[in-house]
Amino acid sequence: MKVHLKIFLPRLPEAIGDNKLDFEFSGATVNDLIESLVKRYGQKAWQALYDEKGEFDPLVQVLLNGEQWVTRDQLDTALQNGDDLIFMMMIAGG
Repeated sequence: MKVHLKIFLPRLPEAIGDNKLDFEFSGATVNDLIESLVKRYGQKAWQALYDEKGEFDPLVQVLLNGEQWVTRDQLDTALQNGDDLIFMMMIAGG
């Protein structure tokens, strides 16, 4: 499967070399995609996506096809070939 990524995270673009990526992986879910990114790009990718407990970082937000927010408890969300995903940090203000 091939998906299109835009990345607005502090460390992940450094790990992969850019903030945009067409990424091919074997898998079917958002979790499979995340695991494939970590496998291919190593420790820096892991640090960008996971918290100190080894769980998907709750501050990382995933937007699927500009419509659906994929939360930490929805990482089993199915992906389709050609999907667009945006990885960004949750920002709060006030």
